[in-house]
Amino acid sequence: MKKSLIARILYLTINVLFVDKYGTRVTELNYLIDLAYLLIGGGILYAVTSIHLPDRYYKIGLWVGSVIYFIAMGALQYAIDPMTVQVDRWSAIHYFLDNLLQGIYPYAAQTHLGGYGSPFPVWQLIHLPFYLIGNVGLSIFVFIGIFLLMIARYDSVRTAFIAFILIAISPSFAYEITVRSDLVANFIGILILCRWLQQQHIRLNEHLLFIAVITGLCGSTRLSAVIPIALLYGYEFLKLPWKKELYFILVTISVWAATFLPFLLWDFNQLLFFEYNPFVLQSRQGSPTVLFLFASIAIGLVIYQKDHLHDFYLHAGGLLTLLVVLTFGYNMFLSGNYVLYSCAYDITYFNMALPFYLYVIALNRINP
Repeated sequence: MKKSLIARILYLTINVLFVDKYGTRVTELNYLIDLAYLLIGGGILYAVTSIHLPDRYYKIGLWVGSVIYFIAMGALQYAIDPMTVQVDRWSAIHYFLDNLLQGIYPYAAQTHLGGYGSPFPVWQLIHLPFYLIGNVGLSIFVFIGIFLLMIARYDSVRTAFIAFILIAISPSFAYEITVRSDLVANFIGILILCRWLQQQHIRLNEHLLFIAVITGLCGSTRLSAVIPIALLYGYEFLKLPWKKELYFILVTISVWAATFLPFLLWDFNQLLFFEYNPFVLQSRQGSPTVLFLFASIAIGLVIYQKDHLHDFYLHAGGLLTLLVVLTFGYNMFLSGNYVLYSCAYDITYFNMALPFYLYVIALNRINP
């Protein structure tokens, strides 16, 4: 149960960061709000993972609770004017697609805050149906719904119910939904994919081309989306002959690059040499030092994990958290700015790991 305890601590820590950051805008006694969340959230977490009821109650709770949650959060999302939100992830997708459908170069589109879009082509196109119905922020509800249905089918209804409760009591999830952010939805999607690959027993040596294509497409959502898949197949990859390793890398990069080909042909200079092109925006907070340190730790974890796939979800969440910690730490050292809640550091990036932590907690539902 050590895995479950670590996941609980990290799940609560990420959510407390949000409570503390926005609590300071309400009162100087924000530490009381932090404590209240820890007591209430921790208490609910303990109760829901400790109590065991007949499956029919979990099924009712899951369906009724999900419907109520989706309606309430959907109403809250629509109640907030997105143009007043100081987060432009939604408009980075909306105005990209708006330009695309008007025949205007998409990556030239500015967000409602005057910035430029960083999501890669596959992720932009996934949101086309949501754009057509007028709200790209609705994608998170679809990903949460698929996530819960998958858990109920592959694991158990009780596991899905616990996962739902952890989503419902999470301020970080509430934040993602209300500001129409796509970040956590992206990583719920990656978790769904990894769980499906495991369920279907798709191994690298037998499905090398398929996994390379999938990896390239996932990389065309966000670069960091490749991390869980690399971890999932990393040990198998290291055991491949070097020719197959090279083949896998070349196919992955080729598929990833091919998704940009239409935009490259459309406007070569705008895609590659514009100051705020998507490659710059997705990598500007990183550095070779951070990348080298992160890669070294990730490779060590791959070797340590070996074929123990039940550890995968905790390790995936841990690597995503580590990436943010290393990046913030390095930038703090260079700038001398150690104020975590300053505008220089976007703590929402910690949300990438949340789906993995709550899944570990739901799977390891007996308290340590």
